[in-house]
Formats: sequence, structure tokens, C-alpha cells
Amino acid sequence: MRWLGVDPGGVRVGLAICDPDERIAVPLEVVPASAAFPAIRAIAARDGVEGVVIGLARTPLGAEEESAQRSRHLGDRIARTLGLPVEYVDEMLTSVTADRLGARRGGPSDDIAATLILQQFLDERRGPISAS
Repeated sequence: MRWLGVDPGGVRVGLAICDPDERIAVPLEVVPASAAFPAIRAIAARDGVEGVVIGLARTPLGAEEESAQRSRHLGDRIARTLGLPVEYVDEMLTSVTADRLGARRGGPSDDIAATLILQQFLDERRGPISAS
């Protein structure tokens, strides 16, 4: 199943995609927040996306931050309009890690944050790796 990862922000939205075997997430692009839904719709159609994973901002105590409402609004729109399943993943510390990685390439790191969010989801979905 091919999943699209989304790191929603107030200014930019990062997007990432995984391979059909759900093993590896890769950065896709960064779009303006105002163009996020049309970009997601186009990518879903073009790349055969079957589900969307959206980062959800939480406080260290687990409560949803104010920006989580933006994530849920986008997720509701995707589910309602595109008919795709939407999953949410706690995005705590993904932006910090993505900023460190993005600084190396000299550009926005929102797509890297989306990649980290999606990879976390894929790893959790796959379950623990057993030693043979």
C-alpha cells in the first residue's frame, strides 16, 4: 500500500511518499500551505496513494497543541473529499531532527519532517523486528 506523509505547517507543508511495500519513506516536496490540498489530491491520483499519514503536534504531556486542529481539519477534508484513510502520528521532535538534516542541504526541511513522520508510521505498522 502506498502512503503519503504530510507535515502540515502554517506556511509550508512537507510531503513524503513510501514504496508500495511500505518499507521506506522518501521526501517528495514542499508546497505552500494554501496549495496543500490540491497538491495532495494530484499526488494521490498520480502516484496511486491509498492512505495519508499526517503529523499531529502534541505537548510533552501528550495533549494536542493548537496547531493539531489544522492537521485534523486537513485530514477530515482528505477523508471526506478523496475517500482515503487518514492516520495521525505524533510528530514530536520530527521538526527539530528535520531542521538539522535540512540545514545540511540548505533548504526547507518540511519534506524531511514528513518523511520522518511517515517512516515512524511504517515502522510501527510493521511491528518489531524479530531476531532469527
